[in-house]
Amino acid sequence: MTSRKITTLLLTALLLATALGGPLTGCATLGQDKEKIAREKKAEWHYKMGAGYFQEHQVPLAIRELTLALEKNPKHLHAHYLMGFIYMGRRDYTKAIHHFKTILALEPKFFDARNSLGATYLAAERWQDAVEAIEPLLEEPLYTSQELAHNNLGWAYYNMRKYAKATHHFKMAVFLRPQFCLGYNNLGLAYRAQKRNAEAQTQFQKAIRLCPTNYADPHFELGKLLQESGDPAARKHFQRCADLQPYSKLGDRCRQYLGLL
Repeated sequence: MTSRKITTLLLTALLLATALGGPLTGCATLGQDKEKIAREKKAEWHYKMGAGYFQEHQVPLAIRELTLALEKNPKHLHAHYLMGFIYMGRRDYTKAIHHFKTILALEPKFFDARNSLGATYLAAERWQDAVEAIEPLLEEPLYTSQELAHNNLGWAYYNMRKYAKATHHFKMAVFLRPQFCLGYNNLGLAYRAQKRNAEAQTQFQKAIRLCPTNYADPHFELGKLLQESGDPAARKHFQRCADLQPYSKLGDRCRQYLGLL
């Protein structure tokens, strides 16, 4: 709920209390409500400042403002969410998990926070925790990004070597979002883990067709698959991977594979 809505509700309640002849102690309540409203407005101001700094890639300043926002209003859901997102990006998973869990304790229907909590567990390689965090989203008819939940569950099961379950969830992810390049790449990985190489190749090729200019991973995976079968087309995919990610670890690996051909 925004601070403006909270303010409106509080003022409406106060007006009703006055009209109905509330007790004289309402003066103290009025003062307390004014202080609360003032704190929430200040918290919202700091949150907006923090969000602005984050958009400008000034992360330390964003953290400062979000910290001030939460000092003023410890229940500011979006300040917690952005703070959790920042700490997840910084690989400070303990702090990220704290903020996402705080949100869910305050508002269990904050579905993006639940998915982000699961994603943080995935990044921390806490696979079973990720499953337990994400699975409830599949039962939420109001959650509109089910493909993300299925993909994240698939990735947890893939790393737990439960490849049949991983395959099911990756297939659901691309069924729900047919343009989901990551889902096709991950489905290819699951098939390959089951030695279903022809099906894996098909999925990698789908990912490449859907994201031809900005997604290197399926080129790398397809290159490895083709190299194993002695197909000279592997070189083309390793080269494309290196071109798409020239300054990344993935690009370095693609160049290493090129050197082996």
